Amino acid sequence: MYTKPKDEISVILAQYHIVPNYFETVGKVVKVYTNQGVFALKEANANRVYRNNLVANVRSLQDKGFRNVVPIYHTQNGDYVVEYNTKHYYLMPWIENVDSRSDENLHFQRMFTSLGKMHNRTQKEKKVDKEQLQTHFDKLTSRWSKDKEVLETFIESAESNWYMSPYELSYCTYFHKVLSAHNFAKAQLEEWYKKMKETENTRIVMNHGSLSISHFLVNERGEGVFINLENAQETTPIQDLTNYYKSSFKTYPIQQTERNNWLKMYEKNFSLREEEKLLFMSYMAYPTQFSNKISAYMKRSGAKNEKENVKNLLHSFWHMNNIEFFVSKIREEIEAAKAVDIDM
Repeated sequence: MYTKPKDEISVILAQYHIVPNYFETVGKVVKVYTNQGVFALKEANANRVYRNNLVANVRSLQDKGFRNVVPIYHTQNGDYVVEYNTKHYYLMPWIENVDSRSDENLHFQRMFTSLGKMHNRTQKEKKVDKEQLQTHFDKLTSRWSKDKEVLETFIESAESNWYMSPYELSYCTYFHKVLSAHNFAKAQLEEWYKKMKETENTRIVMNHGSLSISHFLVNERGEGVFINLENAQETTPIQDLTNYYKSSFKTYPIQQTERNNWLKMYEKNFSLREEEKLLFMSYMAYPTQFSNKISAYMKRSGAKNEKENVKNLLHSFWHMNNIEFFVSKIREEIEAAKAVDIDM
């Protein structure tokens, strides 16, 4: 903790007519104590701030009545981002995260509820660009076909050996499940593409861009707010969901229905359309890590030993299995909903 303010912080805060008593560094934020209250001063990535229009995005959310985002203060001159010694900063109120000391599952429920509200408040209809749709589909299917060639070439090579290496033996054990995930993802993508060719409009929303439980705070009144919107941008609603879930499943083997329940909390405020769910399942299920790791292994220069490679492959297998359970529950709910519609 700093008991005396440094010149740099004092000069920056002077532009807000704020005099610091003292401050401390908390993670990537400077917590500033003043007679006017407690503030958070964040050094920003200038490229992201201006490229993604951080200030405009935050103000747009607030103009749309979305209060679950931390406000950004402006200086006496009306500037929201302050440049000092080639660095860029912005100032926010300090929010004590009381939820971090409470039930973890409740914290996640609140985050996905707030995310659904943010997507709901910012949704826009956008005409489907058929040419762009075709290009995206062609590029993705072409890349996935090349990935499949890598997967199949390596299995053929491994099985032709009289004695397999530990890595090759592990991969042969996983192969059929990897191929199944690849085929499932491709089938969902093709179904999505077919649906989109018949669709006139699609939706874009304001995505957080860096969705994380560490970027969601709950104050003493139980109100949740998002912070760190430097990567926020308008795009498909599944971007936040895919990026978050893909990352969150990089762990030991788990089968938690809570993660599906978080998605349900999200959909209570922003229900995904059929085509959005198809693309979401496709992106989630696709075993990206395997083709990347196999390609790297085939080009290996000896930087990692066999044991490390086998361990990394096992982690990829765990990741794929975790996602499989999650996606299977989504698929079950879709099929159950269709069955209800048919009965009606």
